[in-house]
Amino acid sequence: MASTEEQVSRGAVELRLSYHGIHYPDACAYQAGPEDPGDLREELEVAEDHDQPARVPSDIDPCEIARRALDLMFPREDSDWSNWSAREEGSSDDDEQVIDGDKEETYCSGENVVDDDCSTEEGSDYQDGDYCQVKKKTNCPGKFYTESEAEERERNWADNYSQQIIDHNKLCDEIMALGDEDDTPLPPYPMQVLPDVTFACVIESYCHHRVYRTHDTSTTPSTLGHRTPKAMLQIFSMRLSSSEPSPPSSVYGIFAVRDYLDQRRNYVFNRSRVDAVTIPKQDSFVLPLCSPCRGMYVPDKALFEVDLWGKKEGDESADKQLFSAYVEIDIILEYDGLTCGRIPGDNCNLDIIYTVLSESVEAVIQVYAKVDHPHDVRFTASSTGYYRHGVVLFDDKLFGSEKLFQHIVAVKANEKLDVVLEVDNSLFKWTFQDEYVGAVVSPDDSIFEYGHFFVRVMFAPKDCQ
Repeated sequence: MASTEEQVSRGAVELRLSYHGIHYPDACAYQAGPEDPGDLREELEVAEDHDQPARVPSDIDPCEIARRALDLMFPREDSDWSNWSAREEGSSDDDEQVIDGDKEETYCSGENVVDDDCSTEEGSDYQDGDYCQVKKKTNCPGKFYTESEAEERERNWADNYSQQIIDHNKLCDEIMALGDEDDTPLPPYPMQVLPDVTFACVIESYCHHRVYRTHDTSTTPSTLGHRTPKAMLQIFSMRLSSSEPSPPSSVYGIFAVRDYLDQRRNYVFNRSRVDAVTIPKQDSFVLPLCSPCRGMYVPDKALFEVDLWGKKEGDESADKQLFSAYVEIDIILEYDGLTCGRIPGDNCNLDIIYTVLSESVEAVIQVYAKVDHPHDVRFTASSTGYYRHGVVLFDDKLFGSEKLFQHIVAVKANEKLDVVLEVDNSLFKWTFQDEYVGAVVSPDDSIFEYGHFFVRVMFAPKDCQ
């Protein structure tokens, strides 16, 4: 019988682009940020647990009830937040968002769409909701290679990827053989970084460039979404680690997800050069994530698009590209488990912690805050199936003027969502649940010592895919 290594190697070549990352939940056991708010739960201020929260009757649309009730607390003329009903009707409200009280063009407007990208007419790139060949528009490099050249490149890529999996398995076995007394975390598994060209590219078949429409760099519309529970992706953190003696002082670029609902970009990191993230002098750094435009739906596969740059002093010509890759995640009976994957680079690695939650809905978290004195403010969200650090919604110093922000997360159907505020080492918590109006748990009046904070959540507010 063939050895495990031989079976993996042979299977890797045969499966080509359908590899599936080995799942090691314990691989995520590294510190991905500041102290875990979950470790401080016992220090939470006494919260008000509502004995009988208002529940929405089954014959009434809970989202509509929530919108009407919550708009009483947050009038549109004060908050300027979009009304989801208006969005679903094609209102221009979707074209703007409010940050620090000023209107800015949103990344989610979808206005820079390539011609005919959204067409469902015959001959368009989208037909009946299925992936179709892109005949007129593609950035696929297949035309620059012969079939034999593409086959060789794909075979070399398959061999290299299977060897990465074998090496990863060996290292995990060695760590696990040390026993429970050793606290060494398992390493992140090697993610499936796709080759630049495949045989499918040359014959103009269903290569990843065509399936995910990588030529289209526009942003997915924020109005898309499902009302009913679906399998959804939730990204918790991205850690950049460098082996260079002098790592970049700041990083910019994009990290976007292309899912089955719409193959256009859905950003979770999007920084221009002038807004680059400053990296402290250390070996690794957690990149601050932005909210996706909408929930990310992943019934089986999705594509990560990565283009990150290290900013150097001087003009843009001195900058160094850290990552440029398309990474496919392939979900095979691995719902509801944490995954820690690694995208390798020439001089640094990008480690990503994420999960795909089965039977989940999109939750839109909106926060209003006004404080009279400077405070270090950190908002996180957590729910069933989340990484222990949760999702960081906001982490910055807050003072004076009103602060509005919105963040979209995935929550398993009928599960609770906790929004935790950490301010000057004090913790406050709001708890929300689908079909209930407002918070079922909210902080007591001691929160007013730090300022005015209001949080609201809308579950599955969209159904216009």
